[in-house]
Amino acid sequence: MKIFFQLIVKVKDLNWLDLFIGDKIPHIVYTRSSDPLISHSLLVNKGREAVVYLRYIVDFYSNLPSSIAFIHAHRTSSHQKDPNDVVVALRALKWNKYSYMPLTSTRTESRFQHKALELQASVNYRLWVDVLQKELGPPPLTGIQTHCCASFVVRKEAILKHPKVFYSNIMSYINSSYYSDYLTGRTLEYTWHMIFGQPAIFNLKTCDLFFCDVNGKISVELAEKNS
Repeated sequence: MKIFFQLIVKVKDLNWLDLFIGDKIPHIVYTRSSDPLISHSLLVNKGREAVVYLRYIVDFYSNLPSSIAFIHAHRTSSHQKDPNDVVVALRALKWNKYSYMPLTSTRTESRFQHKALELQASVNYRLWVDVLQKELGPPPLTGIQTHCCASFVVRKEAILKHPKVFYSNIMSYINSSYYSDYLTGRTLEYTWHMIFGQPAIFNLKTCDLFFCDVNGKISVELAEKNS
């Protein structure tokens, strides 16, 4: 198993990685840098985590591990809830139960609408039609409802259902877009689950994703017993 970690440049403290990773699981940290000695760097970090995730997929498309965790560099955040700690999420996850598994129970929703009053809905629609529609079909008419915030585990097979050029085209589109990376990056946040084969309305119960005790509380101990 290989775990992929995204590094946000402003976040400097990654010591929490050792709590879960140590020397047991290989991982990759991408950072923004022009230093040629850095193996996994981005000259331009536009699109926030979206382009970083896409960069990894393109870089390793022919050599993907069986499962990949795409996460942010911070251990906790306002959107990391149930569990509120990504270390707990990774430890308690029912690995490989599904081909796509969110790492938070926080929910989000959005619309895909041409010339909408809400700019995000218009950007969602435009990006979908321009680079996603060929692989995924028309944009979801009723919008999406899913887990927030671009933190998930996905199996290799779900990634390989689309050709490498599909991911590189999305990356190029975001990098060249005149829309802010806040908007285009958010569109990918709303669509990762659909890219990896899930329906527009996609919500899993917390204890369906993570090992829980009899009281419905997430349990790392139970996960370790079942590993």
